[in-house]
Amino acid sequence: MRGMVRYQFGGGTFGVWLGNYDLAYEGVVYVPNQLVSAEPPEGVLGMEASEFVVTMPEAGDFGVTPDKLAMIEAEDYKGRPCLLREAYFDPDTRDLLHVEDLAFGYVDFIDHVGQSGERRLEGHVISGALDNHRDGYRSASNEDQQLVSPGDRGLEYASKIKTETFDISF
Repeated sequence: MRGMVRYQFGGGTFGVWLGNYDLAYEGVVYVPNQLVSAEPPEGVLGMEASEFVVTMPEAGDFGVTPDKLAMIEAEDYKGRPCLLREAYFDPDTRDLLHVEDLAFGYVDFIDHVGQSGERRLEGHVISGALDNHRDGYRSASNEDQQLVSPGDRGLEYASKIKTETFDISF
């Protein structure tokens, strides 16, 4: 098993993984980076969004220099998708067997943490549950239902009921 992270920034789609060679998957080349770490968010009840953090420490031996970290932060990342995955390989042949999506979210902000030699970037990602609270163009109305299923009368009175007031006096 090896962890993978895919970013869809404004400058393109980028991937890193905990392997030791370039891995092409679904049209994205995942570059090796043994230092990246991330944990999927804790499970939450309801539709509440949670946060997870993707960390990349500075390490000159691995080519992760301060200027590389600065390049990452210069990307158009705010609100862009981030996907945590896990890749499963055959232990004998090393062939890729399966990739499982673990967590999806949107990059909120990136922090610089630590002093020289121990610096790292922490990308704070809000889980995809954030989409549960975004308004879309669809609504629970008869007009909208007719676009989906012409002739369906299930929402025929929906718009009238939500604007009607009822006098409940005993």
